[in-house]
Amino acid sequence: MSQQQRVLTGTVSDALGTVAGASVVVKGTARGTISDMEGNFSLEVADGQTVVVSFIGYITQEIKVNSQRVLNVTLTEDSQALEEVVVTALGIKKDAKKLGYAISTINSGELVKTGTPNFATSLYGKASGVRIQAAPGGSTSAVSINVRGLSSITGNNQPLVIIDGVPVRNGNANQDGYWTDQRIQSNGLVDINPEDIESLSILKGASASALYGSEAANGVIMITSKSGKGSHGLGVDFNMSLTADYLAYMPEMQTIFGPGIYTMGRASGYEKDNSGFFERTYNGQTYKSIRTATQQFGPKYDGSDVLYWDGTVRKYNAMSSNPWEDIFRNGFNQTYNLGVTQGNEKANTRFSYTYVDNTPTQYNSDFSKHNFNLSGNLNISKQFSLSYTANYIRQDIKNRPYRISRITNNFSGMFGSFEDVGLIRDMTRTSLGYRNVYGSDKTLTPDESFIFQPASFGGLLQEYYWNILGREQLENNNRLIASVTPTWNIIEGLSLRGRISTDLTTEKIEKKESTESPLAFGTPTGYYNLTNKRYEIYYGDLMLMYDTEFADKFGVTANAGYQGRMENAYNSSVYTDGGLSVENWFNISASKNRAGAEMMKREFLKSAFFGTLTLSYDHSAYLEGTVRQEKTSTLAKGNNSFFYPSANASYIFTEALKDKRPSWYDYGKVRASYGVVGNAPEVYAANLAYNQSSISGYIYNTVPGSLGNESIRPEKKFEWEFGVESKFFNNRLGFELSYYTNTVKDQILQTTMPQSSGGTSILLNVGELKNNGLELSLYGTPVKTKDFSWDVRANFAFNKNKVVKLMDGLNELTHDTYDGSVEVKSLVGQPMGDIYTYVPVTDANGNKVVDSDGLYSMDYTERKKVGNAMPNATGGISTNLSYKNFFLDALFDFRIGGDVLNVPYQYMMGRGNLVESLPYRDAAHGGLSYYFEGDGFSNRRIATASAAGPGGERVYDNGMILQGVKQDGTANDIIVPADWYYVNTYNWGAADYVDYSNSIFDNSYLKLRELSFGYQLPQALAAKFSCKSLSVSVYGRNLCFLYKNLPSFDAEATDGTTWRSQVTIGGSTATTRSFGFSLRASF
Repeated sequence: MSQQQRVLTGTVSDALGTVAGASVVVKGTARGTISDMEGNFSLEVADGQTVVVSFIGYITQEIKVNSQRVLNVTLTEDSQALEEVVVTALGIKKDAKKLGYAISTINSGELVKTGTPNFATSLYGKASGVRIQAAPGGSTSAVSINVRGLSSITGNNQPLVIIDGVPVRNGNANQDGYWTDQRIQSNGLVDINPEDIESLSILKGASASALYGSEAANGVIMITSKSGKGSHGLGVDFNMSLTADYLAYMPEMQTIFGPGIYTMGRASGYEKDNSGFFERTYNGQTYKSIRTATQQFGPKYDGSDVLYWDGTVRKYNAMSSNPWEDIFRNGFNQTYNLGVTQGNEKANTRFSYTYVDNTPTQYNSDFSKHNFNLSGNLNISKQFSLSYTANYIRQDIKNRPYRISRITNNFSGMFGSFEDVGLIRDMTRTSLGYRNVYGSDKTLTPDESFIFQPASFGGLLQEYYWNILGREQLENNNRLIASVTPTWNIIEGLSLRGRISTDLTTEKIEKKESTESPLAFGTPTGYYNLTNKRYEIYYGDLMLMYDTEFADKFGVTANAGYQGRMENAYNSSVYTDGGLSVENWFNISASKNRAGAEMMKREFLKSAFFGTLTLSYDHSAYLEGTVRQEKTSTLAKGNNSFFYPSANASYIFTEALKDKRPSWYDYGKVRASYGVVGNAPEVYAANLAYNQSSISGYIYNTVPGSLGNESIRPEKKFEWEFGVESKFFNNRLGFELSYYTNTVKDQILQTTMPQSSGGTSILLNVGELKNNGLELSLYGTPVKTKDFSWDVRANFAFNKNKVVKLMDGLNELTHDTYDGSVEVKSLVGQPMGDIYTYVPVTDANGNKVVDSDGLYSMDYTERKKVGNAMPNATGGISTNLSYKNFFLDALFDFRIGGDVLNVPYQYMMGRGNLVESLPYRDAAHGGLSYYFEGDGFSNRRIATASAAGPGGERVYDNGMILQGVKQDGTANDIIVPADWYYVNTYNWGAADYVDYSNSIFDNSYLKLRELSFGYQLPQALAAKFSCKSLSVSVYGRNLCFLYKNLPSFDAEATDGTTWRSQVTIGGSTATTRSFGFSLRASF
């Protein structure tokens, strides 16, 4: 007969007062509850049963219930429970205090606090030495993670990503194409659902990641999924976040001057008079009109009536909104997550479903994602256990966002504050679906055409709108990441663990380009492409683990195992050629010419034997060594096996001196490590393969100009790391300090060859790169009372790299050239990414020399160093305040140093678009008054304070005098018209007076990255909604710059995610400032 149940009530407290959220469970059953905000609980029990009371950071208490009906429990802090357990290489869990290397951990709450669309973008500023660069464009855009600077001059710099011990597909998406595909691509990181992550560890050093060998040079990100472990009975969690994305940090347009070509201070002859306007005749009437020009050096806005491009009469005023913002729309993101857990002492399971719906800031673009996750653990017997996880992701993408570099980095893409961008967008496509044209020729809808051609219509702005409105790219992605991990506890201290896993992805991509003009006009247009892709990763490992202690103070842990991985990739495409024979029939059969086809296949196999040995003494001294012997199919036989060793040691001196240390000094450790890791070359980089093509159906092979090299080796990083860690005042204050120095040898560089060799270039191991860095993490709780607490965390990272060697006879390597003027180079003895350009001539005292026209004389004989792309320091500061049920969290992140080329700034300044181009353009903006002596621009310009010159000459108020000296060494006094200065100085290329050094900026910033404010409902109130716990919060992301040196653009809106593409700013797409609402409930 079962024992009679009765209700037991009580209060859970600690030294400061009541404890909310403590777990109160009847031992051996699924019955349990948690204490409410006042520490109270109630639970059905029977006499003789045991109640287990636990809370993180406190000693668990087990209390046998007799006849009492009230049970008050006082918990005691457990310093050992507060010690962090982290996931290290191969999924091995270790006490953080034992580690001889640096590791950063981030819990699940930090990843979902502000509704970030993927876990990577939630890492900003949260780990020292880890720098995040997310491409603008929303949920589908790639994210770059860089750990401890760059390890490769030209190769991959992305960390390896491990989920539940399994390597998964990531990739290094390049986003900086100008003439190639403009769509902003993705990488595997963005598929991972932050709601399913339990914890995240970042292995930063070579010793920490050496067990991953040739894939670990850039660090390793270890992700542990939620599994329901520790749950009792049935639990349900529901989470929701709604986020609105508002356009932010767009170029600020000047609203004083309208369209018009620069007049060098006078009417250019195009205008009817000196006012800058001219007359146009339309429908038999004469109207006041303005110049069709991308330059904004025309007449001032005056509110008068002018004839607009579409034949309507408008007021001559700047648009009420920023035209650059009008290119886009505001976005919206909604995420819903439902998680169900079921657990007892023998098994636990968690199932979750997450739905994401995203409306990007680009028109005609949508994204949705379904994520299903199943994971759990099963204790089959005392000796056998099994863990499993399966994650299925289904994504549907319509039109990934397009980059805007074709607009921002080209004079033909420029427009000013008078341009009605919305009208251009609406008129890009006719009502019949064709691409609109200027005038009435070759159109079936002449009444829909512009009467007069705007500067931006028919140019790159219309091209951009046709790309997003007239061309569709539909993607359907399916991905499965799954693993099964059985463990056999053979005897005490000896176990055998196996793991098999897979990461499978299929992609279907359809490209549909609408018919641009009617077939009746004779030229077929339109295009269709169908691409199918498949990526496969099959992984398995087997590890024998031994752990024992002897002689009271000594301990030994040893692991040995085997690891194997196979990757396959397939890609097949069919596409039309010569246009579509039937308008908008998106089918291969509609190809005007013979349809084309392409296919790609890639295979890769890697295996390794590994071992680890850890020795410990008296719970205070630890010494560990690891080895990995790796073999890979990407390199030639006899040159495809590599050895990666590591060693680390730590000494917890406070443990050894626990009877002598001050009571306020809780924990102190010193550590040191050494490791060797690699960075493998791309698949088939070592092969000498043939390119296959066809002519008229006949297939032929050619030898590519870039030759393979069977002797190529992985790049190898050799790294030393030293660190110290301490905690004080009952763990309320602490720090971690790490210093590292590494050398990456055998850098793989593409090296030119003489033509007589039969090729143009070959891959060689010839370079060497060195990094030195310092990482500091600080954390503390300045205030902690019963109702109020304040936690602060900060991290700082300094990294300095240097190119030690390139190849014999080569002292510099040019990575990129911009507009024929700016070069990004790496020179021996210097940091990577030096920026060179032409600069003005200077005299012996450093004064800029002005030529006879009043502009700076440029030295185009040799480029000079004007900056470097590498930041000197990065970091973040977070503060967390809680008062009773309220909480307020803020995160700041910063960057110190690192220069960027702001190409759009160069073009927009030269067209007079930006507010930064207003100085000296009239008297109100500091312009000097002057008149021309004679009737020619080359004539002398003479300053005057009169309303007219002595001969009645017109007086202009847009004069300026550049600081410097004339060619004779005297101080410059030559007046130049401001518009002439802007047009010539901020021009394209390397001629006349063009100076790109004005557009290269130090990209230091301090940003308020995240801010959230929330309320945790008291348990009694939550119970009214049938919830065990319920919280609501509002949040913001990417809110504002507290300091920013870069003008006009978001300091992070770089052209792409590779380090080279991060040298330029403003060519990606719109950046946003996000505000959202979150609800989190447990049942």
